[in-house]
Amino acid sequence: MRPPLPPLPIAFGVFGLAWGAWQAVLPDLAARFGLTTGPLGLMLTAGFAVSLPVMLGTGRLIDRVGAGRGIAITAIGMAGGLAVVGTLASLPVLVLGVIVFAAASGAFDVAINGAALGDERWSRPARLTLLHAAFSGGGVVGAIGGGALIGGGASFQLVYPILTASLVAVAAISLTATWRASGSAGSVPRDIALAMLPLAGLAGLALLAEGSMETWSAIYLRHELGAAAFVGALGPGAFHAAMLIGRLIGAGVAGSLGAPLTLLASGSMTLVGMAVALVVPAPAIAIAGMAVAALGASFVVPIVVSLAGRRAGAYAGRAASHVLSLGYAGFLIGPSLVGVLGELAGLRVGLMVIPVAAGVIALASRSRAARG
Repeated sequence: MRPPLPPLPIAFGVFGLAWGAWQAVLPDLAARFGLTTGPLGLMLTAGFAVSLPVMLGTGRLIDRVGAGRGIAITAIGMAGGLAVVGTLASLPVLVLGVIVFAAASGAFDVAINGAALGDERWSRPARLTLLHAAFSGGGVVGAIGGGALIGGGASFQLVYPILTASLVAVAAISLTATWRASGSAGSVPRDIALAMLPLAGLAGLALLAEGSMETWSAIYLRHELGAAAFVGALGPGAFHAAMLIGRLIGAGVAGSLGAPLTLLASGSMTLVGMAVALVVPAPAIAIAGMAVAALGASFVVPIVVSLAGRRAGAYAGRAASHVLSLGYAGFLIGPSLVGVLGELAGLRVGLMVIPVAAGVIALASRSRAARG
């Protein structure tokens, strides 16, 4: 008899697969509907805005129905959103699909991280980092796979049913798996909740940088630098590959340097790498700069989640929900801000928000919030 499939690594991996492929074909989706950077950024932001209250309620959902059902429900929500997007029926239908996909994606993110923090098999920093590495590994496969698909002449529309089926499979695995995740100890006490706010701010800055690189890298390479479709997909591909490496070595780096120095190195690498990507107008150099920036950014969220869990104790699952939910505001702000600035002054100027956010992370490494 075969041992059961480990649900959390699969869930994290398919989550990355979905986002990597989504980012790789986003330029084609935007072109299909004639969307420039401003309207595209606003549409994505509408989705992330809806995701915030949904994410805040996900912790309660998991407490009520259990980790397996909570992950399955949110995975089905993501699948439904992608299925709607894949119809390419009309612009209003597209907006609806994006909102459903983004909201369910945020809830799924909280669900899998909350389940991991509530399970002693995965809650240790080194094991949690491996789960985030699974997300990044899935992102590499999704981005390069999507780029190869459209680079080979196939329709980008084929990506959406593939991702839909993958997420439905995750839901099925989650429902049939055995879970040892413990429920939250109740509402987070006020003093612990307040202690989470600075960590949520750091998470927000990191997610702003990550989300902006993920969302706009392929569009920047293809529209601003004139790269071919497959080369454009290497932008999010390199991003996720660097994130994968960072997730795998992040626990060791943080263990050797400590959280403050790791955050300082993270912010500095992201600042320098993205500055190079924006200054040098060559796709190969830009991709390399994005990879360095992503490698730096990869350390931040696992460190922040680990610090939150350590400080919250028995309230770790709910505290992680608060930190990720509030930090997800970075995903809300980033796409819109980059899109609006790109509409007004060009995408290169819009993407300058990434090194600015990285500089703030580097400065915050000296703050009390960064200490364990």
